[in-house]
This record gives sequence, C-alpha cells and structure tokens, in this order.
Amino acid sequence: MDIQRLYELADPRIRKIWDEKESQVSTRLEYQKLGFTDSNAEILDTKIENFTGLGFAQLTGEKEAYSYEEVEPGYSVTLTPQKWTKKIDITEEMLRFNLWPKINNGVEGIANALNYRVDLEAAKIFYLGNGTTNFTGGDASALWTDSHTMKDGSTQDNDLDTVTLSYDNLKTAWQRLDRFYDDKGIQLLPTRSLQLIVARENKERAMEVLRSIGNPDSANRINNVFGQTGTIDLVVSSYIPSTTYGYYWFLTDKERANKMLHSVWGWKPKFDDDKVINNGSKVYTGSVMFKHGFSSFQFIVGSAATS
Repeated sequence: MDIQRLYELADPRIRKIWDEKESQVSTRLEYQKLGFTDSNAEILDTKIENFTGLGFAQLTGEKEAYSYEEVEPGYSVTLTPQKWTKKIDITEEMLRFNLWPKINNGVEGIANALNYRVDLEAAKIFYLGNGTTNFTGGDASALWTDSHTMKDGSTQDNDLDTVTLSYDNLKTAWQRLDRFYDDKGIQLLPTRSLQLIVARENKERAMEVLRSIGNPDSANRINNVFGQTGTIDLVVSSYIPSTTYGYYWFLTDKERANKMLHSVWGWKPKFDDDKVINNGSKVYTGSVMFKHGFSSFQFIVGSAATS
C-alpha cells in the first residue's frame, strides 16, 4: 500500500482522535465558570455597546406631564479576536509502523494547547485586572480600580488594594458589590449569585472563610454567615499564576458578569490539515480565534493580596 493511501485511511482516524480529545479537554474549560458569555464575531472589530438607564422616577401630579429623560450611550468597548495556532507533523513512518500512541499524543497536545490559551486569557482579565496593560474597559480604566468614572462624573471603587482574604474583608467586598449603581445613579439589584474566585494557593483559606462552622478569624467563634447560608460559591482558577498573583482574590456576581464579561469568537478550537505532504510528513494544524473582555465593572471587587 502506498503512503498516500495510508494518509487517506489515517485521516478519519486522526480526526476522530481530535474530536475525542478536544471534547474531553473542553469539559474542563473554566472560562465560562468565571462568568463569560459567548458571542460570534460578525466583523473583526466587534463593538460592545452600553447605554445608560433613565434615572430616578419623578413625582408626578394629576394631569402633569410624565417625566422624560433620554437614554444616552454609555461607555463602549471593542473586542478584536486574535488567532492562536499550533501544528504537528505526522510522518509516513508513524503511519507505516502504527505508532498511534505518538500520533494520539500529538493530537492531544494541539487540543490542550488551544484550550489552555482560552482559559489563560480569561484568567488574565482577572489577575491583571488592576492594571491597563492587558485590557481596559470603556471608561479607559482597569477592571478593578478605585476610580471608575461614571457618565455623571461620579466615581466608584471596586479595588480592595492588597487586603488579605478574611471573614471581615469578604463582608466588605459583598457590601461594596451591593452598593454599585448605574450611570444614572440607580443602585443595581442586590447580588444573589456570588462567586469567590481564587488561585490554587488560596483554596484552603477560602474554604475556611466560607465553610467553617464559626467565624475562622474570631476567638469567640460566632456564627459564620457565609457557611450558614451557602450564598457564595468557591471557584478555584487553575490559570492564575502562583507567583505574584497566588493570593489575589475576587468576589463576583455571576448574573452581572454574564452581562458584562464577553468572549467574542472568530472560531472555536478547530483541527485541520494543509493537504500537503513534504519530505514524508503531513502537517496537521489547530487554531482558535477569540478575545475576552469586559464592558463594565460592577460585577467584581478585587484584591491584590500578597499573603
């Protein structure tokens, strides 16, 4: 049997390996657990629009004109999907001598490489969120900062600086989330789907704060309001690096995040070959095109804790 025939017979099997591996890895993708909502890019530079509310309702007497106020454009943000790629060579020797474990490993490597990039870039939105180098919102500010400028000129603070994850500091973060307001000064609905997001290094501490029977930071062991109500879910992000960022922590409201965190896709991870055989090797390629970002900040409070 000639080598071209071997490649033709192998292609469906290699595709099946990809489908299986990509599916297995995708079940462990964590970017959506952080609150991102998917959308497909219709144009390369996708503009996420926001609009202000209508402000407070006005007292109106009988036969008086109803209060009217224009909806105004809020801050908008543009997400331009970026392409990430990886490739492998499958040689005629690998096919001729049935080196399928090696082929399988290469295909799995492509799946891991692409999905890893999806999750890593999502985590960066959080752990690099106190600076403007990685990504900025429509108000040209970092995700969590002490000076988010609203359309009415007021400011809001969702930066806890470097406070350590503790019982009292988590209460402060929750209280701050519940006091955020929109560009017309209307306070947002109270949070009800809270998530505490930490790196692996902060997992056990987060469990103590959330799930201890008593307050873990108090000698008198008063009731733990987090442990009793179960109102905050713990999310451990595997892609927040241990160095520098290992003790960062974030309190988010997932309902708000689903409206404010965006994943814009050119295409999801895909696998193909270039139909060309060079020097007895056929090239198989994998790619993904996407961009994560946020259109507003009222879903998160963050801390750059160092311990």
